Amino acid sequence: MNPIEVISLFPNPNTPDLGCFVRRKHGFETDPDVDFENVHVDFNPSIDFSPQYHQAYFRVSCGQAAFFQRCLVYMTTDASIPPPILENFPPNFVLGGDYTPHPSDWSRFPTQSGQRLYWFFGQHRDPATTVWQPDALVGHSYDIYENGTLSTVQYDDTGGDRDFNDLVLEVAIVGRSSWVNLPNAPAQAAVNRKIEEKGIPRLRSLLNKRGK
Repeated sequence: MNPIEVISLFPNPNTPDLGCFVRRKHGFETDPDVDFENVHVDFNPSIDFSPQYHQAYFRVSCGQAAFFQRCLVYMTTDASIPPPILENFPPNFVLGGDYTPHPSDWSRFPTQSGQRLYWFFGQHRDPATTVWQPDALVGHSYDIYENGTLSTVQYDDTGGDRDFNDLVLEVAIVGRSSWVNLPNAPAQAAVNRKIEEKGIPRLRSLLNKRGK
């Protein structure tokens, strides 16, 4: 028998399967606990959502900046800010880049367990220069869903107009359950015995004919 090359223990959809909307915990605000200068932090477990396993998703939702915008994304296991020297500690992901903001596909980390912190560093660059600058301000709104949470994170590049619409991200934390822990159907064993007796011989005969 040929070995199965890849065994996935968790679902891994391309988009966050948050389920139905439950409630908005708070509208847009600059929260001094998780919004620092140009850095927003999401984390799990939290008081609102604490599954054994979780998966973080994030994307650019929109943005109205005249400057180029990007966001450097890091994951850590404790509340220690990632070092800023990109050559020695590159980000896990980069959203945006050398262009004005536009919506992106979802990016995601693999499923995690235990404490994880997700850091989002907003930066901008005047197209007339080559130097990236930290954004001036960041804030977020926070929604709770059946299977997770969704933060809408909004950056203001220079802080001059304080409109918080230069770069807008969505950050989702989604609960995950391992397929290894699925409870079995008690009657499936009896069904399997019937298939072994009557169905498998017919299947093998068909396979020998190399047809379907």
